[in-house]
Amino acid sequence: MVWCVRLSAALAYVAAAVLSLWTAGLPSGAPLPVPGLVGLAWTLIGLVWLRVVALWIGRLQGEYFWVSLEEPRRKAPVRSVSLAKGAGRARRNRPGVLRRVLAYHYDSVWWVYLRQSAVWLLLPVAFVALVGLGDSHGSQHIRSLLRAGAAYGPASVAEVADLTESRSEGEVVGYHSTLLLALPGGGRVRAEHTSTRYEPKPDSRVHVLWAPTAPGLGGLVDDGEDLGRYLDRDWGLTLSGIAPGAIVLLLILAAMLPVSIAAEDDGLQELAWSPVTQTVHACAVTGVLLAALPFLSGTASGNDVLGIGVACIGLPALYLVMPIRALLI
Repeated sequence: MVWCVRLSAALAYVAAAVLSLWTAGLPSGAPLPVPGLVGLAWTLIGLVWLRVVALWIGRLQGEYFWVSLEEPRRKAPVRSVSLAKGAGRARRNRPGVLRRVLAYHYDSVWWVYLRQSAVWLLLPVAFVALVGLGDSHGSQHIRSLLRAGAAYGPASVAEVADLTESRSEGEVVGYHSTLLLALPGGGRVRAEHTSTRYEPKPDSRVHVLWAPTAPGLGGLVDDGEDLGRYLDRDWGLTLSGIAPGAIVLLLILAAMLPVSIAAEDDGLQELAWSPVTQTVHACAVTGVLLAALPFLSGTASGNDVLGIGVACIGLPALYLVMPIRALLI
């Protein structure tokens, strides 16, 4: 059971790292679902819960996985040295690499903090991935346009209907309208529920996102937002995506690191092997992944944005509470 816990944790970390890096670099216009992302998310959930099940089985069987607290390490037997000539050239019976890895006690101070540091390195990337999911793939209308083969370019206003003013403190701050747009190729597309800072007038120029093969889906007018980014297909982290990760990194340096050092390796190690604590951890991680799944699968609605927002707050909070809990042990 010990190695079931360790291997499931290692595989879960690898799955989380791949999922986070992959998702954090998704372009705004990536057609979702991306093959493999949803399956990887479910695999991660399964591995997290496999570790919890193994911990509970060990607890019910009376096993305690923190071996150094229960079993002192055995000293190697002292070998008698032969003084016979040529005995020094005899081949030593040294255990293989795999056996030494399996026999190693993963409870030293450096190992505990190395494991903790690995989680800290992954946390900002996971946070960037969540923020990117909530921001980059837009509304259901945008996703429908992308699936239909969206295009982006200039257009001119042919007709203006249902024009209303938007006011704040008595001043006009924008306009809401329905626009009929004339496209460069001669076609026309309707942009309903359009918000603009300036009053739209016939023959004024705008930029519109629409689907040439499905004009019935209508269009979206670019008014301060670069809708052209939804046609980007190149994977890569952006500066706007990295900025949220920097906030989490500051949180790690300012709060998580000092608390973890104060808690010492004993408390951190005990929490890592506690079935109760790891069950709570698995529930939280599962909640974060379930909040991300509608975006990964391309089925997200307006209500799912709230879930991804809660996940963005809950993920750093989870890894801040755990060292605080270790400090109180």
